[in-house]
Amino acid sequence: MFTTEQAVIDKIGINTLLQFASSKFNEVGNRVTRDDVEAALLSETYSELQEQINAWYAQAQKNVNAVIAGYVSRFALNQDDINNSVLPGIANDLMHCELAPNIADENLKALKSHAMAMLDKVSKGVIQIKEDAPAGVRTGMRTKPAGSQFNWERY
Repeated sequence: MFTTEQAVIDKIGINTLLQFASSKFNEVGNRVTRDDVEAALLSETYSELQEQINAWYAQAQKNVNAVIAGYVSRFALNQDDINNSVLPGIANDLMHCELAPNIADENLKALKSHAMAMLDKVSKGVIQIKEDAPAGVRTGMRTKPAGSQFNWERY
């Protein structure tokens, strides 16, 4: 929804993803290779190891999508609005943090806190992710007449 497998590979790098997957799935006699990671994320045919990698990635993406959707649920967004906003970049950063095996890393903590701060700004409207409606569609500011009894003519 907010990012694609290819975008995550381009942002994080296949070698970094390989390190993350290796730390999670390496067993004696069963090593994760670059081809396993690429096939698990970009192909349709999987071995058992590739299915595990794909499930790990899919769960991380589900978690990231849920977090972002919680922040932007009040906006009526379509896929074009999402693609033309900062949300794919935020999703890629959150995917990096979600897939990383060592969440105590200072760089990952900083990356995640920055991404969450950006989401907070989007939620509050500081960063706009959707074009404003035309002036004819928006409701104008409604004001009450001044409550003052000042007489300008006599002034």
